[in-house]
Amino acid sequence: MKKKAGNRRLGIVGCGAIGSLAARILQKKKTSLKIAALWDARPEAARKLSHSLKSRPAVCESLAQLVSKCDLILEAASVQAAPLVARAALKDRKPVILMSTGGFLLHRRELTDLARKTQTKIYLPSGALCGLDGVRAARQGGGFQKLELTSTKPPKGFAGAPGLSLSQKKALLHLRSPLVLYEGNVQGAVKRFPANVNVGATLAAASLSPAKLKVRVVADPGALRNRHEIRAAGAFGELTALTSNNPSRENPKTSALAIHSVLALLERLESFVEVGN
Repeated sequence: MKKKAGNRRLGIVGCGAIGSLAARILQKKKTSLKIAALWDARPEAARKLSHSLKSRPAVCESLAQLVSKCDLILEAASVQAAPLVARAALKDRKPVILMSTGGFLLHRRELTDLARKTQTKIYLPSGALCGLDGVRAARQGGGFQKLELTSTKPPKGFAGAPGLSLSQKKALLHLRSPLVLYEGNVQGAVKRFPANVNVGATLAAASLSPAKLKVRVVADPGALRNRHEIRAAGAFGELTALTSNNPSRENPKTSALAIHSVLALLERLESFVEVGN
């Protein structure tokens, strides 16, 4: 028997700054979703979040246990964890929302094939990007002759990024003008800056043209916000979309809008009226 919408149980994987904030905001909203279970590689993080929520969701001992207890899974962990979470959810025929869309990009064919095989959906929130509806429409009209993304953030947003060279690490400490940290394909951007350029992975998925996407990552000491600019051209014409986001207070590496996009997606899943393509 199919569960009623009001009985849908949400499981959250990743109880750090982003997962915790999403859970706290979701708890305050009127929704038929119930946060039923939590799992984190650090059990103390999951216990701390559970105690802070009125519903006191179960703290699971494993990813498999969380998947078995829930109807919908939200990944808010990391690029490395995302494919593991997706595989576990899809094999159990549970739809999954991946915040770390870079993890999807790096395993795109495998995860898409598994979703098709199990007839189970993977949801990729728009995150910190605006303009993806136009990108999806544009791809129907002959594809893209040009597709570019420039992501600009304050230097502190790149702290700990594995792709920084030694000279770049030193430069970020005393930066006085914008510095291009990376320019190249989206796969390389995700690998070098996994916590910073999920927007690139999301754009690649929306466009269905990852091979054409060129990504530029910039550290700007004068930037007060995280800026993401899409420039695209093709038979449809030209598209430019600029999003200037306030960084999340909990985690400056990501934008506050990224968290709100997940909540908007959850709201859309329950709505009887959909707007946009």
